[in-house]
Amino acid sequence: MVVALATVPLLIGALGVEGFGIVTMVGSVIGYFGVLDINLSSGAIKYLAEHHAANDRRRFAETFWFGIMFYGLLGLLGATAVFFAANGLVERFFHVSAAMRDATVTAFQIAALGFALTQTQNYLMVVPQALQRYDRSAQSEAFFGIVVNLASVAAALAGTGVVGVIIARVSVSAVNVLYLVWLIRRFDVGLAPCWPGKEVRSALTSFSAYAYLSKIASTLQQHADKLIVGSIAGPVALTFYTVPVTLAGRILGLTYRLSSVIYPRASALVGAGRISELRPVYLGVMRYVTYINLAALGMIVLAGDEFLRRWVGQDFVTQGYPVLVLMTVALLADSLTNIPSLVNDALGHPRITGRFALANGVIGVAAVYLGTLFGGIVGAAAGHLASSLVLGICFLLFVHGRTVPVSFGETLRDGFGRSLGIGLLIICILLPVKWLVPAGLFGTVAIVSAALLSLALAGLYFIVGVDERAAMLAMARRLRS
Repeated sequence: MVVALATVPLLIGALGVEGFGIVTMVGSVIGYFGVLDINLSSGAIKYLAEHHAANDRRRFAETFWFGIMFYGLLGLLGATAVFFAANGLVERFFHVSAAMRDATVTAFQIAALGFALTQTQNYLMVVPQALQRYDRSAQSEAFFGIVVNLASVAAALAGTGVVGVIIARVSVSAVNVLYLVWLIRRFDVGLAPCWPGKEVRSALTSFSAYAYLSKIASTLQQHADKLIVGSIAGPVALTFYTVPVTLAGRILGLTYRLSSVIYPRASALVGAGRISELRPVYLGVMRYVTYINLAALGMIVLAGDEFLRRWVGQDFVTQGYPVLVLMTVALLADSLTNIPSLVNDALGHPRITGRFALANGVIGVAAVYLGTLFGGIVGAAAGHLASSLVLGICFLLFVHGRTVPVSFGETLRDGFGRSLGIGLLIICILLPVKWLVPAGLFGTVAIVSAALLSLALAGLYFIVGVDERAAMLAMARRLRS
């Protein structure tokens, strides 16, 4: 994340505002072709985790190879579609200058190969995640995440333009696939090639068919706003929109990694017949992740304008800071549904998650479209926020006590409600102080330091459980001695 944020100014400087917007559009269109994916990877994590917990090596292997065959075919079909659609996409949907048109078409065509590689890469990553080996999956993602950003900057600074940047990213994806193949072989889980049986195929496709709705919604939310802003307002406005959205998404996206570990954990508990152990895990993860999200929100609101000024310039503060604040709050609202969605799917109810997610995606796209028409990039962010709040609240009220075996009242009391109350109280107290301290780096550091200290102390005494607090204090005493 740090490398990605640090390289944005370098990419904008080397590619220009339009060039950076074109690279963003290419990534968004490639992401949209992911709608071909019926979200088989989500079902694969669930069943791989269950079969591994039950020590069923045969079904584990069948599940793995069914996914590999599916994503291999998907990658081929998607790459072919992107390659032959590139010219029409640029001609009909995007306002690209004449000087950049040929380069944009070529970038799309090269990115088609990247689509095929990304499908395989994403599926191979589910194996260490299903085995709850986040140490190895995180190492891989961190290393290649750093390399792909550095390679992109190197290509841009070398003067290769948007085409060179896309080639660099595709090359890193190819190496990543080779590494993941080697890593999976090291786990020694018995993945000899085999034809998946009917029972495995039926279970995986049935689950994924409902989870596909969530995939569609995720694709709509992740890429639609950029395509709408790019098509209505053009690549320049898209850059002013994308930079603050990227900042908020990168920061709050980190905490999704914390919450995502509950999915294979809950699936393994189901496979081992120990579902009663889920409740304390669920409430604890909800409480901690929500509080961390609020802390991140506070830092963005308090320091976002100064960070944008020093990161990419004053123009991005004037046009981007309101977008940054609105999108951060929207992402916070979205994050409240992450853990319930994961547990809901792990317990075998993906159709409910999918229906709500699809509704959120459709309503969100409409809200962003109307917001962009009447309010530009700020209106787009406001539309995203409105849809996230309405659909998020409805989802939380519906699943708790039904498909998630914890009542909404208990979740509010011992889960995210306590974190929201305490975190928002501290942020609301400190926000007026922001405008009283001197503007600039010193004032920003002072207010952020006060916020971090206040949130840390409140979290220690009101959010962290008694056992965890005792363990932390014991560790601190050992370090001090």
